[in-house]
Amino acid sequence: MNEFHEFLRDDEGSPLEFALQWSTLPAEHLQIALTALEPELARRNERRKLAAELAAREAEAIREHARMEAESARAHSLYMSGLWAGAVLVLVMLGGSIFVGTNGQPWLSAMLAGPSMLALAGLFVLRRSDRSQSREVARSTSAALASATAPAPAPAGVPASPGGAAPVV
Repeated sequence: MNEFHEFLRDDEGSPLEFALQWSTLPAEHLQIALTALEPELARRNERRKLAAELAAREAEAIREHARMEAESARAHSLYMSGLWAGAVLVLVMLGGSIFVGTNGQPWLSAMLAGPSMLALAGLFVLRRSDRSQSREVARSTSAALASATAPAPAPAGVPASPGGAAPVV
């Protein structure tokens, strides 16, 4: 019975304590005391409900804040990995451009160090690609390929043969 009384007690000094004091009196007096206690118990129950709802909302807000923090951390990680990937890509393309340029392939060097490098770096770093940038890359690539496949002009003083091949000497 004592555990039950402890369960019924409240931190603020429960009205049930008052009712327990009346329990030694006749049943009619106890009925009057319980009728008087009913509104107070309803108010306390309402306060408990509101406190529980407030605690649930606060817990939800904390979970939402943690989710947003995690999302922000993932976005930052993605942005930084794109930044590093773009920097590495640019450095590799510049190194490759220098390498092939010094080995006698200037058209390939121009393709590696031209607008295509800038477009790829912009794609990795800024995470967007402009239509004008794409057109410029296509134009410069086709121009570099056209100059690479065009026959070299014949040296001055050497007549060109009709088949396009150089005369055998």
